[in-house]
Formats: sequence, structure tokens, C-alpha cells
Amino acid sequence: MNQKNIALVLSTGGARGIAHIGVIEELERQGYNITSIAGSSMGALIGAAYATGRLQACKEALLSLNKPAMLKLMDFTISRSGLLKGSKLMRRIAEIIPDVRIEDLKIPFTAIATDLQTEQEVAFRQGRLLDAVRASISLPNIFQPFKWKGTYLIDGGLSAPLPLEHVHRQADDLLVASVAYSLLSDDKPFLLEPTRYFFMSQPTTILVQKNICHAIARFHPDIVIRSQTRPYTIFQFDKGKELIALGTAAVQKALKERNDYTTSPTAEC
Repeated sequence: MNQKNIALVLSTGGARGIAHIGVIEELERQGYNITSIAGSSMGALIGAAYATGRLQACKEALLSLNKPAMLKLMDFTISRSGLLKGSKLMRRIAEIIPDVRIEDLKIPFTAIATDLQTEQEVAFRQGRLLDAVRASISLPNIFQPFKWKGTYLIDGGLSAPLPLEHVHRQADDLLVASVAYSLLSDDKPFLLEPTRYFFMSQPTTILVQKNICHAIARFHPDIVIRSQTRPYTIFQFDKGKELIALGTAAVQKALKERNDYTTSPTAEC
């Protein structure tokens, strides 16, 4: 078995998912070869950037975000289905990620969305890459759902926040999970301030993290990388530098623990 070939799965996480960039960069620095990738929500966006060779461009775009720049990407609507149309954001994403078909990518890629009618996950393994990304990042009540084949698709994090079962994996691939959130801490747990964003996002975060734990327990990834992003909200896209650094540190910690055989990757969530 080639212990350096990995099938990489990127979790949901909103802004916290920016940590996936640091994870990917550090894995490659450590000599790992990503042979396939799957992701939900922000994990799908970062995965799509990597699969098209545009991770650096995506990183630069995220690092340039500040609050005024974020406001320019918001196209508010009076629709009952979401606060934002999402058209401005997708135009910006299209400047970074090319409009290609998933099946034409150099490595297998899967993006996960959720069917609002059936409540089931939808795995995009072919078709327009930008459609898959748009569907997967459709945070409910924030972005309007993505209309697709007579139904409505929303954020993939609701049905498969860590889509380990959907990644294309060769026989010699290690299964690696990147989780853009962790309660684990060597110190006193970090308590979030009860702001408006806390009350908006924390209930969903709790449910998503429970589902991630169930996925890890069921599919037993070889390496679980948990970025300590809890101090940041899912809306803090202006904290890219800090979040990327957390992803880098998480890889170093996970690989050290694996080499030391001091902990099982599935022991804790």
C-alpha cells in the first residue's frame, strides 16, 4: 500500500471551512498525494478549487475579503426562500473556478447537496462544476435554494456534513477526513459569545457536529484532521489568514499523533 496516496474528504463549516486550505497545503508539504476529493458546502468549494488547480487563486480571493468586500457580494432579495440570490457570489466564484464538467477533472471530485423535498443527499459526480458548487453552498434561509431537475437543493452539510461514503477511493488510498471544527482543546474549552450570529448558527452547528461524529464512527477514516476553529463563526470570512493557519496546525498535530500511535483517529469527536 502506498501510504502517501489519500482520498480526502472536506467537511462543511461556512467560513471555518477556509481551514481546509491550510490542511491541503500542509498535507502536500508532508508528501501526501491527493488522488480524489469530496466535500460538502465550503468543503465542496475548496475541493472544487483544488480539483481545478485553482486553490492558490481561491486562497488569494479569500484572504482579500473584508467586510466591505463581503457586502458587495450580497444581492438581497424579498423572496421567502432566502435572503440572498447568490448570483453576485457565483459570478465571483466563476472568476476563480472554471466552468468545466466534473467528469473532465484530472482527479475524481464529488460535491454534496441536499434535496429539500426528499431530505436526501445528492452527490454531484458529473455535470457542471459550478452548478454543483452553487447547490452545495446554499445555506438555508441565507441563499435561495438551487433549482435542479424539478426540485430544490440546499447546503450539503445538512445531509452529509462529512461525506466519507461519497469519495472515490482506490484500493491503496488512505481515507483522510478534514473537519473544520473541533471541541477538543488542551486548555479550558472556548466559550462563544452569545451574539446574534451565535443564536443563528449554533443550533445547526450542534446537529452537524453530531452527524460528523456518526460518519467518523461508521466509516473509520485512517486520519482525522480537526481544525480548532471554534473561536470563529461560520460568517467570519474576513479571518482567512487565521483559519488557514489553524488548518496547517491541525495536520501537524494529527500526523504526529498518528506517528506516535498515541491516539486512535476515531476515538473522539
